[in-house]
Amino acid sequence: MDFIDKLKLNQRQKEYISNINDRIHDVFSPDLYEHTISTLFYCEKLAVRYILNDHISEESVGFLNSQDIYYKLCIAALLHDYGKIFHFEELKEIAFRNKNEINATEADLDIHSILHGFAGAFIVRDAFNIKDEEILNSIKYHTIGYCNMSTSDKIIYISDKIEERRNYREVFYLRELSLKNINLCLLEVYKNNIIYIIRNNKNIYSDTFKIWNNIQILGGLLDGSRR
Repeated sequence: MDFIDKLKLNQRQKEYISNINDRIHDVFSPDLYEHTISTLFYCEKLAVRYILNDHISEESVGFLNSQDIYYKLCIAALLHDYGKIFHFEELKEIAFRNKNEINATEADLDIHSILHGFAGAFIVRDAFNIKDEEILNSIKYHTIGYCNMSTSDKIIYISDKIEERRNYREVFYLRELSLKNINLCLLEVYKNNIIYIIRNNKNIYSDTFKIWNNIQILGGLLDGSRR
């Protein structure tokens, strides 16, 4: 695949990514597959800015470590929505079976929009034999985030919601912001998501406002004003 050749990975890593791509291509709907690849592209764009290049994140300690983070990010991007190919009741049963490893209440497990992330991490673990907790956490929390997210998790969360196929009023501003300040972008994307949930009368994840308060600190907000 041409897009895999362009990834900043060694040959062994590209072959593994290619294998994952072949598997998801066979089972994803065309729309889900296109969203997944678009999310990967945007993850790479942000990885170049915040992981691979001169910008030093809290995780980027040396070239080899940065490359490893980037590789894991590519895997998580391709598999972040794998849970969506399963029925809701299947996802709920898997999530409930693993509830001790999920930061969620029973009421949270009734929220359709987040369940594919929670359960998807366990499905991916078994279906692809992926044991790396950084990859699995990126998948598990890509819809809701968590307090003190890693740079990779911020990239997955943001890219999923502002990839180039998304089209809503704020998305162009968010894409511009994502390349300037990842924490401010995370703040704005999370805020936008909360507003969307409330406007559409959807249930809210139980830790949403705890996470929101944490992201405000990361984004440099204090009492509603940027420092």
